[in-house]
Amino acid sequence: MGLDIARASLHELGTLDGDSIIVGEIDDKLVNLPSYRELYHRWEKQQWSTQDLDFSIDRQDWANVAEENRPIWISGFVVFFQGEVSVVNNLIPYLAAVPTEEQRIFLTTQLVDEARHATFFDKFFREALLMEGPDIESILVKIRPLIQPGQRQILMEGLVEIGQKLHDEPTNMAYLVEGITLYHIITEGTLALAGQRNMLNRNKRMGWYPGFQQGFTAIARDESRHVLFGVKFLREAVQQNPSHAAIIRNTIARWMPQIHQTLYLPEMQRVVLTA
Repeated sequence: MGLDIARASLHELGTLDGDSIIVGEIDDKLVNLPSYRELYHRWEKQQWSTQDLDFSIDRQDWANVAEENRPIWISGFVVFFQGEVSVVNNLIPYLAAVPTEEQRIFLTTQLVDEARHATFFDKFFREALLMEGPDIESILVKIRPLIQPGQRQILMEGLVEIGQKLHDEPTNMAYLVEGITLYHIITEGTLALAGQRNMLNRNKRMGWYPGFQQGFTAIARDESRHVLFGVKFLREAVQQNPSHAAIIRNTIARWMPQIHQTLYLPEMQRVVLTA
């Protein structure tokens, strides 16, 4: 009998590859989407703690990375770190904007998830990569220059822009559809999960960063709930008002250049990370 991914422990999650999470927790559930209540119940069952992660072997693995290659590795990690902080900072307006209590309750769990993910990366950067600073921002400010322009435009500009619109007009359904598309479908469902799949599979193949693998796989499982929420919300929005489909298409088209840039690794980065 195979591993029950929905109930797997941190240790068990660390044995999986990225495909197991994406196929098992997202692809298999897109036809018959779980209800918002079921997504909440899944959150209750899938709790994990950053304090249970041991990065001592990860620290040894990092010591074996050549100094000239370290910025390339950090550039892969930092986009996820910044991504988690960005979504923490911009999710709150969505809680006021969604029309039902079930949706609001689920988004509250997502805010907790994103805070835990940001804490995970802060712990990893400090304990495995040995970066120092008094707070999260002090770590990020050192490594933000490694973020690619397309990544920066989505995470540090696009999410802020639509978050402010929702803050100013929380009953504007068009803004909410645009925001869910950018947040749950583009940022999490496309960029994050694709990057997570590649990073998890690469690290598993190389046998590196076991503590990171455990936590990052748990993050991918969390993200699967968020993506399913986004798909369900947008499906219902289009069913209720077909004109919302154009908003979804236009939002994806607007950000397609940045999506392409983010998903495509520069040649040097690809050579180092696949060596």
